[in-house]
Order: sequence, then C-alpha cells, then structure tokens
Amino acid sequence: MRNILLINLSPRTQGTSFMLLQKCADCLTAGGHLTKLIHLYPSLKDKTQLLKAVNAADTLILGGPCYVNTYPAETLTLLEELSAHKDILHGQSLYGIIQGGMPYAHTHESGLALLEIFGLKCNVNYKGGFVMGLGAMLNGQPLEKLLNGKTVIRQFEIFSEHISRDENTPKEDYFKAQFHMPVFIFRIMALGMNRRIKKDLQKRGIDFNQKSPYLVED
Repeated sequence: MRNILLINLSPRTQGTSFMLLQKCADCLTAGGHLTKLIHLYPSLKDKTQLLKAVNAADTLILGGPCYVNTYPAETLTLLEELSAHKDILHGQSLYGIIQGGMPYAHTHESGLALLEIFGLKCNVNYKGGFVMGLGAMLNGQPLEKLLNGKTVIRQFEIFSEHISRDENTPKEDYFKAQFHMPVFIFRIMALGMNRRIKKDLQKRGIDFNQKSPYLVED
C-alpha cells in the first residue's frame, strides 16, 4: 500500500481533468492504496497543506488540461515552489495526465516532457503519463461519452494499473487510445469551428477580415 497524491492542475474543479484524476484515484483506491486529490488553484494562496501532502506522498500524479501546448501557467508556479523546497522531494514516483481538445496525442505530449525535466532536476522519479485528446468535448462528462470511449477507458485502466504497481508507463498505451479521425470529418469539424469563431468575433464587434496588426509595418 502506498500514499498517492493526485493534483488537479486545472482552474476548473469539476472539469475533464478532475474527472480523469478521480477515475484514476478510484482505480488506485480499489487496488488498496491511499489516495488524496487536491485542486491546485484553491491551494495557491496558502501552499502549506499542499506541500505537506507532497512530503507525505510516495507517488505524485499531476493532471490537467493542455493550454497552448502544455499545462496551465500555474503549473510552473507549483513546480517552482516544489523546487524551492527540495527537502520534501524524496524520490517520489511521478506520473502525468494531460488532456486537450485536439484528437492527436503528440499535440499534448510537451506537458509530460515538462514533468520529465522536473523529475530529472528535483529528485523525483518520472515514470510516464497518459495523453487524451478530445477532452474539451467531454466538459467533465464520463469517458463513455467520447467517440472512442471504450478504447480510452481500457487504456486508461492499464495506465492506472501501472501506477498501482509503481511501474513505468509506456507511451504506446495512450497512443493506442488515440482517436483516428477520417480526413473528411476533420475538415467538417474545422469548418464548423471556424464558423463559430467568426460568429463570436462578430458578436464582439471584431472584424475578422481586417489585416492583423502584427503584420503591419512601422
């Protein structure tokens, strides 16, 4: 039995990232481990309890959304805070979970690379992670709602089993869960998203046909 701390890196406390972490915690609890789930953003004003929980943990699982190719900015605040208190980092196993709107796993992997670098520098043992695409479609709903829900559930459970056994988690596990979108569907979705973006810009009084100010020469 190990003490496992899960940290929700999302500013949303009931979104898709929380749902994934809770599902992972349920699997680990069923495996006989002690689990604790903490939301990062409410903990930022006073990090005392968060730091105590990190110190008490044998395993750390950091999960959150992919914002512009990596975790939300406050994730760096957390990692910097931990690096400033290296006495509480004592070789814990470290895993990452990251989810984003794009269906392709490689577009979100840089978040896991961030955790891997942190592990190398700060005496924690990074052991891999799980990447899930189409997370924005769920908006906190169960994995069964995904187009490839059955496959994602199966691979996510395999990922959780690796954590339960304190093993490295191969990236092949989450690539097997990746949704393979036909090109014509991707184009239809892109057209739909562009229409919604243009409609939103018009609603805000923004002319989307105007030349970008970043391209205007001085």
